[in-house]
Amino acid sequence: MPPFLRRPLAALALSACPLLAAPLSAPLAAQAAPAGAAAATQPLTPAVARAVADTIADQFVRAYVDADTGKLIAARLRARSRAGAYDQVTNPLQFAGLLTKDLRAINGDKHLAVWYMPDDELAIQLGPEGIRMRDTTPEPPPTAAELAMNRRRHFGVARLDVLPGNVGYARITGFPGNDAETRAMFTTVLRYLEPTDAIIFDFREMHGGSGELSNFLLSHFTGPDSVLSLRIRNRSAAETIDRWTLADVPGPRRPDVPLFILTGPGTVSAGEDFTFVLHNLHRATLVGETTAGAGHNNEVVRSGHGFVTSISFTRVMDPATGAEWERVGIRPDIAAPLARALDVAQLAALDTLGARAAQARNARGQRELGLIREVVAAQAAPRALAAATLKRYTGVYGDRVVTAGEGGLRVHRGDFPAEDLVALGGDTFALAAAPLNRLVFTRDARGTAALRIVRPNGESQTVARTGPAPTRR
Repeated sequence: MPPFLRRPLAALALSACPLLAAPLSAPLAAQAAPAGAAAATQPLTPAVARAVADTIADQFVRAYVDADTGKLIAARLRARSRAGAYDQVTNPLQFAGLLTKDLRAINGDKHLAVWYMPDDELAIQLGPEGIRMRDTTPEPPPTAAELAMNRRRHFGVARLDVLPGNVGYARITGFPGNDAETRAMFTTVLRYLEPTDAIIFDFREMHGGSGELSNFLLSHFTGPDSVLSLRIRNRSAAETIDRWTLADVPGPRRPDVPLFILTGPGTVSAGEDFTFVLHNLHRATLVGETTAGAGHNNEVVRSGHGFVTSISFTRVMDPATGAEWERVGIRPDIAAPLARALDVAQLAALDTLGARAAQARNARGQRELGLIREVVAAQAAPRALAAATLKRYTGVYGDRVVTAGEGGLRVHRGDFPAEDLVALGGDTFALAAAPLNRLVFTRDARGTAALRIVRPNGESQTVARTGPAPTRR
């Protein structure tokens, strides 16, 4: 779960707007609930709405990451309240949604939100010392309900695979926490990917979470010496905190493996943390589109009458340059539409591995990577073949049956599942699942069709067509 919003995500799903979770370590433990909490059960009235709006305005003046912007946000809330914008609202959830919209209207800060949660026990009471955080403060352990939900969601690990060319692939949708079980899951992911020659992390739908888990994961791709990776400045409590990569990690440390990260508008907060740090350390190539630009730390504070407010209270920056990703996002090294980003990254990974094979004078490895790259490139930009052309290739070739359908060819062998063929050009095709071999359809001088199977070492086998493809049910 997000480090600054220590509550079940199921509860947040019922709130007025989606959460864009904070990227870094958690603040000090929440204080006790204030007196008069019973007021949260009272119906929403114009007086209550004005009181809540005034409280939130005061909180932004005191704690928002940028003092001048905090004053502008507060002024907007007060002006809207004085104009009666909230007086006719009786539904607390609707009121929370209106406040959220108004909070974000000044500068588009995606971490700002208001929820109606009268039973919330985890939001803090904003005191005179402001919102404090320490890099040594551990995240609280997940509740039993949160842990059960994290398990059902595989701790944010949506897919693991090894792509042709021995390129590892991991689609990550969130960093749910820094507890032992979540760390164990990500260590297992890294062990699974350890034999691969390059790795692609798919963060196109990475909705944030724990910055501590981000640091845990990215530290496996840096050297054993701890490296300064982020600087965090907290205006409300006058703190400056430096975050360092971890010197000791439980999983395989791979400081030299080619690393690619797929990014886009769905790459948010802690997902941007991971991306930002590895990019600044020149350890990852970013492929896709610019990230969301949610770069502040946020905390949830009590705003009275059952309402809680997420307030951004720190700036997060590259310690070397002072650059931030808030609002501007992180631009990719290789721009690509989201739908094609994986293809582009896979091709870039194969090019990198091919260059390494050439440098190592590994002619066989270089040749095989070239064959795989040809297939991946053809899949990324598939050729459209006319039905008449496809029909010309169909038939029985020894124990192989070639059929046509949905704009492509398939090969059946016995009772094994059918495999797709990828058109490479002319009469040459390749199996999508086994991209090293080439299947070339030929005709001799008498017009007799045949299928020539060419292996990567140049050896070939030709099988004559013995009849039409049977009708398959």
